[in-house]
Amino acid sequence: MISSLRKKKRYRAVRLLFVLILGLLWHPGQFIQGPPFVPGEAYAADDSPPALVRKKLPTTPPAAAPAAEPLPAPAAPVSEPPKPVDEKPPGTAPPEPVPAARAAMPDLGPASSPAHAPPAKTEPPKPEIKPLSGPRGVYPFSILLSSCKEKQNAVAALSDYRKAGLTPYIVETDLGSKGLWWRILAGHYHTLDEAAQARKALRSSDAVVVKTPYANLIGQYASEKEAFQAADHVSPKEVFPYVVRGPGNSFQLMAGAFPSQQGAEKHQRELESKGISTRTIQR
Repeated sequence: MISSLRKKKRYRAVRLLFVLILGLLWHPGQFIQGPPFVPGEAYAADDSPPALVRKKLPTTPPAAAPAAEPLPAPAAPVSEPPKPVDEKPPGTAPPEPVPAARAAMPDLGPASSPAHAPPAKTEPPKPEIKPLSGPRGVYPFSILLSSCKEKQNAVAALSDYRKAGLTPYIVETDLGSKGLWWRILAGHYHTLDEAAQARKALRSSDAVVVKTPYANLIGQYASEKEAFQAADHVSPKEVFPYVVRGPGNSFQLMAGAFPSQQGAEKHQRELESKGISTRTIQR
């Protein structure tokens, strides 16, 4: 009985001593380990670099690029005017300038309309066409300056001849086997000798005298001023009129100069389609 009580006391003492040893070991371990861990707080080792906290920033729409001023378009290169193609073999020199007094009529200005149309204006009244009585002058001869296969080439050559003191006009002529050509003519003469003298005055071997007895009469006027007013009215319609001295003190406005009556009548129909009343005559 006494021995069993002693065994129980020893067991209790051993367990108490074991508990005390565990308690002594627990507190120094906690001191060495550091402060207690608290959830929600961040910890870093003493020797490690400071931790970087990355936070996602709200995205913002990119700023609109500033509007750039448009650059001016490059200027179009200036092209040289097309050169006329002569019916005769090439190699001849262009006509030299002659005094303005030798011109058959004043300059009518370019036949083509300007690039930018002027503001609309009240159209002046057309001069009344009053045929005058009396014998009509006859001018069957002209001077052929050059010929072109394309109309725009002939139009471009007009300014060069006008600078030389001439008053040229353009006529589309059917040359049969040679085809259709745009002739640049000047002058109107009674006789072949008169036309030949005028051609020599041009000092151009390129020019020749041609017989063109048929033309289309647009109107006959009592004054030169009225004739040029009528010319200004029809020039924008791609008509190349010229003024001829008529019988007495009259002035005739004509268009075209043709070697045959059929060519003149064909041109007369073209003028009628443009609203220009004409009649074919022997010039």
